[in-house]
Amino acid sequence: MRPINLLPRHDKAATAARRRAVLAVLVGLLYLGGLAGLTMLWNGKVAAAEERVADQQAVNQRLQSEVAALGAADTLRSEYEGNVLLTRAVLSGDVAWGRLLNDFGRLIPERVWLDNFVGSVVAGDIPGVVGRITVAGTGFEFTDVAAWLRSLDESRFPGVAGTWVTNATETQGLDEGDSLVAFTSSAGLTQSAISNRIRTRIPEVPG
Repeated sequence: MRPINLLPRHDKAATAARRRAVLAVLVGLLYLGGLAGLTMLWNGKVAAAEERVADQQAVNQRLQSEVAALGAADTLRSEYEGNVLLTRAVLSGDVAWGRLLNDFGRLIPERVWLDNFVGSVVAGDIPGVVGRITVAGTGFEFTDVAAWLRSLDESRFPGVAGTWVTNATETQGLDEGDSLVAFTSSAGLTQSAISNRIRTRIPEVPG
């Protein structure tokens, strides 16, 4: 059967209008809800990005502090290396004179005594020779002078090499009839006469 609408025509139009209004409101609400959701999502992304930026800035500041600290370390190392070079230059020919004289005291023959000692450092005039010594001494006989030369040439005294007598003169002794032999001898100082103060004056620094 065909439906029969007994409502007045204007009531039907009003109902349709209300439906359209409700539908428009629902669509509007859905639209606004979608905008609110997108806004919240975007705000979340912005907040996360700002947090990452803050973290990166903190990392950058830490790295800048480390770079500044490394710069100071580089300056300190440069100063250290410069001082090492200067110390090596100053002590490159440093002769252990105290040790040398101590050895002299142990090795002088009983019948010989020294009257004068002169030592000097030679800067690379002869390969292997770092200095020279000149000694004036006195013995009872010429054989005593020979004993002096032998004592310096022994392996127990590696700091001295090439010892020779430049002058030997027999003189009158204190008692009448006694004689003495005054002599002058020279020798070269080898690398064994160099002190170890370079190793003790330059501290070891970890690489």
